Amino acid sequence: MAEEGSVSARIVRAIVRGLHEGAYAPGQRLAEPEIMSKYGVSRSTARESIRRMESEGLVTVHAHRGATIRRMSAGEALDALRVMELCIGLAARQAAERIGQGEGRARLEQAWAELQRFRDLPDTYDFVAARNRFYRAITEGSGNQELRRIVPSIHVHLIRRDYPLSGPARFADYAAMAGAILAGEAEHAEKAARRHIARIAALAAANLAKRQETVNGR
Repeated sequence: MAEEGSVSARIVRAIVRGLHEGAYAPGQRLAEPEIMSKYGVSRSTARESIRRMESEGLVTVHAHRGATIRRMSAGEALDALRVMELCIGLAARQAAERIGQGEGRARLEQAWAELQRFRDLPDTYDFVAARNRFYRAITEGSGNQELRRIVPSIHVHLIRRDYPLSGPARFADYAAMAGAILAGEAEHAEKAARRHIARIAALAAANLAKRQETVNGR
């Protein structure tokens, strides 16, 4: 069972990567035979992969119609970003408060150093993975088990697939977050984190409005 689980987890990661790279899209159907053929796995492993994605909120399973990659409405996307703003803000505050404890400082310094390698490079899945490690270092550094449970369940990659969210100020935001946390400045860390996610939400809302104008103009 452990081996099956590890294989299904690998398939889920591959599909998440495919979302970022355009191989998969929200609303796309995921059929068991296709997963079996593409990843060279058994039907039970393909089924387990779909169940795992359903439990994580990545796919929706329809009776007699199989699974489709979840498509978030504009309202769902903005609500998710509002929740993310609160969670990452709290995580940053608590990580700053605990920066002298355990391995929190070392993990954040390493994650921040890795993320900075992508400052002047185009967006790739490797950048996404580095950014996720940065957020994970903050969340784990908070010591808050509820945040460690909630934050990964907010599927920002689904939002990014439909609503491009890359802004010119993002690395300045990351630097402000990392700097405040490493300095143990809890209030500044929370403000920097919330400002960053709020900026992303505003960009998502602007992209949504632009898309709606295009639809109405047809």
